[in-house]
Amino acid sequence: MEIYISINGVLRNFIQKFEYMYDKEFINSEPQNIDDNFEYRIKYPIQNNKLSDSFIFQNDSEFDNFTYIDYVLELFGHSSISSMATVNELNTLIYKYPKHNFTLIGVDEFGKAKPSTLFFLSKYGFLLNNIKFILSKDINDEWKKCDIWITDDQKIIGKCPKNKMAIKFNTQYNQHFPYGHEINNISKIEELCLKSWENTITSMSMRLLKFVARITDLKGLMKRKNQKDKMVNLY
Repeated sequence: MEIYISINGVLRNFIQKFEYMYDKEFINSEPQNIDDNFEYRIKYPIQNNKLSDSFIFQNDSEFDNFTYIDYVLELFGHSSISSMATVNELNTLIYKYPKHNFTLIGVDEFGKAKPSTLFFLSKYGFLLNNIKFILSKDINDEWKKCDIWITDDQKIIGKCPKNKMAIKFNTQYNQHFPYGHEINNISKIEELCLKSWENTITSMSMRLLKFVARITDLKGLMKRKNQKDKMVNLY
């Protein structure tokens, strides 16, 4: 089974750091090159669906420079972890379920955001072998490659196919949309889906073994019948 886990929100408290750096750069200082009619401000409650809706910038270029150039290491490398138990809970799942493939997913991490994210993961001791960086436009294609996706992102959850499972990881920034499958910590993944998948696989294996046994018995019966028919023909 292929399980995707989004880095932002689930593992990394990216928005908390973003708010801190935005406040430091624009609210509690005197920014340069600012239009006289423009006001930097934060719209509360902060929501994670589009950061530029909550953190007001003069334009998209200013948002991109702030995120991916000026404060890329601070945001992607030095954000706090979602909870102190996250590392142990995720590493424990990897150890308990070696047959499942866990992959960490970074979405829209451009330029030096990637090495900064790798620094974040190494700093906190995550043991996963698989880390993947994707673009938002490729979310539909990525759903074809996984069975379960744990994320705080409404866009990812909204594109979940009917034969897959999306799990909403609750944070203070995504309470604006409800979802059927929700967890508050990584350890709940096991309770919600992994055990049921293990039971399903075991049940399917047992049914397959019984089917094979019936086929084997049928072949044996046909072989004995053929041998009996040959003996009759000899006489």
